Amino acid sequence: MSAIYRLILAFSAGLYCLTASATDEPETPDPAAETAVVTPSIPSAPRAPLLSRNVLAAQAIQLSADAKQLLDLTTPVEHFSALFLPANTAKPHGMVILLPGAEESFDWPLVVGPLRRKLPDAGWHTLSLNLPELPSPALPSPAVTASMVAEQIPVAPPEPFIEPDLTDSISDEEEDVGAEPEPDPEPVTPESSPPAIDADEVTEEPIAPPAIVIPAYPQRITNFIDAAIAYAQTFGAKEIILLGHREGAHWALIYQHEYGATQPLRTVLIAPRSSDLIHLSYETLIEASIVPIADFYYKNAATERQAAKQRLQASRRTAVKGYHQVGLTSAAGTIEHEQEQLFRRVKGWLNKGFNSSSK
Repeated sequence: MSAIYRLILAFSAGLYCLTASATDEPETPDPAAETAVVTPSIPSAPRAPLLSRNVLAAQAIQLSADAKQLLDLTTPVEHFSALFLPANTAKPHGMVILLPGAEESFDWPLVVGPLRRKLPDAGWHTLSLNLPELPSPALPSPAVTASMVAEQIPVAPPEPFIEPDLTDSISDEEEDVGAEPEPDPEPVTPESSPPAIDADEVTEEPIAPPAIVIPAYPQRITNFIDAAIAYAQTFGAKEIILLGHREGAHWALIYQHEYGATQPLRTVLIAPRSSDLIHLSYETLIEASIVPIADFYYKNAATERQAAKQRLQASRRTAVKGYHQVGLTSAAGTIEHEQEQLFRRVKGWLNKGFNSSSK
């Protein structure tokens, strides 16, 4: 047994020596790793900013069959696009200015597009405005619900300690002792004076043009409507109508409220929605109205019925003259029928008011 035990110990020792020598050998370098070249990463070019909704809508019209209808109108600080269609009659009634809703284009397939194409057959010019992109909503600030607690009170860090300078300061009198008097400065002669600079050699730096400040969004909408009315007046339009869809109805009504005295405008509201950028409600604007208003709403939605009821009650409280409300029905799958029904109702109200005013 002892001989077998010694044999096993010898075999184990030899195997241990072999594994130890194998691990002590240096690893052979990989030739492929030595020849590998690290290429520096090239930074990607900055991505161009995305075009806004109104710019894309104008570009789409440029590439369509309606390109000839595209106009370029100007405000005091900017240009914007509009779509114009002349009335298909020798004696047009006037101009209908269409204001689309938020996130809608000036050729929106619901309400705005069909009306602007159909109203010329009823004797009205149409001018649909490409309203600017809505401003980005600001992040809401957190509301303070209680006074500050101890954990919210900041503690100012201690000021660093500055050791005082212990070196004795030398007075001015001690510094002057033994000092030689400074010589008087030499007078400046014309020969030693610096050469004069010729005025012709001085080049003035170019003056940068003043930056154009874009006004706030409500003022931009006012400027757009002003430019549209000025364009309508070049045709000698007998009457100018503001027709707004959804949030566009709110903008049409606030413009009528602010400028209705100087520029009498009949206003058409279609499926009105409130804009967060207008501080006056529909009810307040209707109560203060002095011009005719047509209010078209859809009776299927409960929220729209309730809002229409509040607008109607506001007109009754102050006995507003010329306020006319019409309830429409919408049926699924019959968009063409809905658009035709809306067109006939709008056309009837426009022509009725035009005939009564022209008598």
